[in-house]
Amino acid sequence: MNMYDEAYALAKAIKESNEMKRLKAASEKVGADEDAKKMVKEYISLQMQADYAKLAGQKEDESIYKKLQETAIIVSNNELAQEYLQALISWNQIAADLQKIVAEAMSQGLDILDLKK
Repeated sequence: MNMYDEAYALAKAIKESNEMKRLKAASEKVGADEDAKKMVKEYISLQMQADYAKLAGQKEDESIYKKLQETAIIVSNNELAQEYLQALISWNQIAADLQKIVAEAMSQGLDILDLKK
């Protein structure tokens, strides 16, 4: 088994998956609608700000969460933006699962580097 061939096969499977096709189609629709595109970008930006603050251990910034909630309501009323975000969430879960599978395989033999042992 050639790892590179398998990696290319995985890349092909990803491109041909229903989830990726759904995300690409939703992306094209949102890209053609400036209002929906702006909403999606704002929502994702706010979500990332909230996530980064949480990861950094910062105190919750209520203004970000309030704005995120307000934007979520606006997005939920826009079919294109909602479709895109649902497809993105679905794809992100699959991508995280794939990354976990590959990372576990790649970490074999690296346990000697674990500083806790």
